[in-house]
Amino acid sequence: MADLTVLGIWDGHDAGVALVHKGALIFALSEERVSRKKRASGFPFLSLESCLSTCSVDPAAIDVVAMPGRYGRLLHRAGDAMYRRTNSNRNPLSLSSVLAREMEVSLSRIPGLRALEYRGSRALVSKRLQSHGVVAPLVGVDHHDAHAWTACLGGLSEPLVVTMDGYGDGLAATFDGPGDDRETFRSPASSVALVYGAVTRQLGYGEGDEGKVMGLAAHGNPMVLQTWFRNVMGYEACKPALGGRIGRRTLQSHRPADVAAGLQYRTEEVVSGWIGARLGERRQLAVSGGLFANATLNGRLASMVDQLFVFPHMGDGGLCVGAAAAVAGVVPFDMPFLGPEYDMKRLEEACAGRPVVAYRSESPERELLDAIENGQIAARYWGRSEFGLRALGHRSILCRADDPALLLKLGDQLDRDPIMPFAPIRRSGKGSKTMTVVVEADDVLRTHCPAAVHVDGTARTQILEEKDDSALWSMLDEAEARGMPALINTSFNRHGEPIVETPEDAVESFLEARLDILQMGPWIVRRAQ
Repeated sequence: MADLTVLGIWDGHDAGVALVHKGALIFALSEERVSRKKRASGFPFLSLESCLSTCSVDPAAIDVVAMPGRYGRLLHRAGDAMYRRTNSNRNPLSLSSVLAREMEVSLSRIPGLRALEYRGSRALVSKRLQSHGVVAPLVGVDHHDAHAWTACLGGLSEPLVVTMDGYGDGLAATFDGPGDDRETFRSPASSVALVYGAVTRQLGYGEGDEGKVMGLAAHGNPMVLQTWFRNVMGYEACKPALGGRIGRRTLQSHRPADVAAGLQYRTEEVVSGWIGARLGERRQLAVSGGLFANATLNGRLASMVDQLFVFPHMGDGGLCVGAAAAVAGVVPFDMPFLGPEYDMKRLEEACAGRPVVAYRSESPERELLDAIENGQIAARYWGRSEFGLRALGHRSILCRADDPALLLKLGDQLDRDPIMPFAPIRRSGKGSKTMTVVVEADDVLRTHCPAAVHVDGTARTQILEEKDDSALWSMLDEAEARGMPALINTSFNRHGEPIVETPEDAVESFLEARLDILQMGPWIVRRAQ
């Protein structure tokens, strides 16, 4: 398998492609980054084109195509054009959403229909691939197997491998990795994620906004609604309908912060209970699936083990990588800088005709840091784009972490909900390389970087290693020498938009967000006066 060229392709919501070549993961890109439609659904035509172009791969040289989601998705694939136009912020409690979920889950459990579904899906997806010159045989991969394979990329020696999400191929959770001998939990009866999503909607947020609820939870009392939450989210069963109209009216009668706090507390209680009962003597844990986008939950899990790995694109957006790994085998993985990289000419042309002043700098990071030290808000566009939910320095907005007023200003410029905390980036301390775990803020952050600390005393800290981005690491080193032991690092996009991908996206977002300075490779860009 090591010599195979394997294309992983996911055509559900958060669509995307990945490419494994000669035993290495060399490319991964979500469709939303190039379509500019948040959580883009359907066949990823644009990201496939980007993959083939960036990697200079002859489509005919691809050996295998790996497709996650074998069952229950035929109707989506048959109506792909309509599916790609759907609103990603759908209501999980609506009749259409419930019916679609029940259809997918039911079809995944009927052997005869499963076979028809699989053949039909392979035929439709293969036809779309052939329009791009890809004629390789297509292999279906179980949804949760694909998640489990991404969890296995962390390089842990003997972890308990856990996947949890709303539903996929009939399941809500699995324990102990991919394969037939794993322990499985069915959806929706055991889907903590569906309950979390339903409550998110009840609080007035859309699908995909669970992070806002996580942030809001720190402002509430988790004990107010514990009896209610134990009824809808149990160790034996979950109730995504939230007890019907009567149950939902109960939620509406309480403070949103208390609802969020109760939901977060019960989620951590149930998930840590399930995992704790299965860890045994193991001290390593590897997780993937949409539920583990919850960095506060991940912080709770990290306290239970010596080592925790969370795949940085843990939701369905990461399925393309998992499917490719399922065919090619575990591939080396460290930082998810897996998207395209654009040449100097493209960077220069992106500024042409725009109301900006741009010039090549001998010390772009030094100029960026000088601006940050003076209280300006900076953007950094560098190298290959990150694959996943978080900007890790290549598509980031950076500023001081000691001025709460500055973050209020930044939040306003990005149209960001004030309950959403900003995260710090630093060279050392507690945290994770990919911003997937919330930790207790240490004395350095509390004293010198109060704007990076959430109201509950936690921070979702990125710890940058020099080998991952030496230029940014040196910039942080200099910042620390100037009395700034951490900077704020948030994604380079306005709220509700995907993280910027191309140089043109970067210049457009820089102007729309009214930022002060932009580094694009060796170029420094400022707004024209």
